[in-house]
Amino acid sequence: MRAITGRGVLTAVVGAAALLGSIGGAAPASADPAGLETTTDSVGPSSADKSATARCPAGKVVTGGGGFLTAGSTAEGRVGLDRLEPLANGTGFVATMREVGPTNYADTWTLQALAQCATAPAGYQVVATTGAVGTDFVTASCGTKKVIGMGGRINSGLGDVVLDQVVPSFDLTSVTVRAVAVQGTSPAGWSATSYAVCATAPAGLERIVVTGTGASDPQDTQIKSCPAGKALYSVGADINAGNGQVLLTALNITGDTTLRLRADEDADGFAGTWSLNGYGICGS
Repeated sequence: MRAITGRGVLTAVVGAAALLGSIGGAAPASADPAGLETTTDSVGPSSADKSATARCPAGKVVTGGGGFLTAGSTAEGRVGLDRLEPLANGTGFVATMREVGPTNYADTWTLQALAQCATAPAGYQVVATTGAVGTDFVTASCGTKKVIGMGGRINSGLGDVVLDQVVPSFDLTSVTVRAVAVQGTSPAGWSATSYAVCATAPAGLERIVVTGTGASDPQDTQIKSCPAGKALYSVGADINAGNGQVLLTALNITGDTTLRLRADEDADGFAGTWSLNGYGICGS
């Protein structure tokens, strides 16, 4: 697989046009939860693996984020997310997307990363748990605190292992990630890390879920909004029965209230039935 490229220029979101993605862009941030806003970073266009870091403004901390293949690309099914990481010091969110498949993708494509940033809630902490080599499911726990944000990372997967699941528990006490080897690979020496952004139960904390319908389609998208009066701290996803032939290509937040997810079958398609579920953590 190709090497990681350098960062693009950090951009504060000033309007919907500032964050056009493959399934929609982020609108101006609201102030609910306290100080909530979205920042972005983009890398490309090029034909190479990419990593982008969206930074939080001074005085705010990251609660969650995402990454997605930008609009107009033909790289769907040829690239997949393998890193969605809230930085340990709270300063931003990193998204990494890699080319997958038996050959590198020859055309150019662009990665956009986004960070949800807010005034630090009481008890704010980023917890990271790394599994043993080759362990596909890894869980990070908040203990007596509550999960407000989530993330996952594949270590030394080099495009042969991608993220298949980043899911908060129903009681918002932990985050579980799943790593999967892509079709036709036999990777060794890789591991997965789960991230839980924890806090002392902020007001109005709630997990929202959108459940996909099983099918064998080239791609699937999911959209879900927080209840009225609430906004998103973070988003996650779960590909069911993709068997390493379905790739996460978009975890996005629009208008601070709506999650927008996308997954694509790999380049030679997948005959099996699969589905995409979406998860959000809302607060007020």
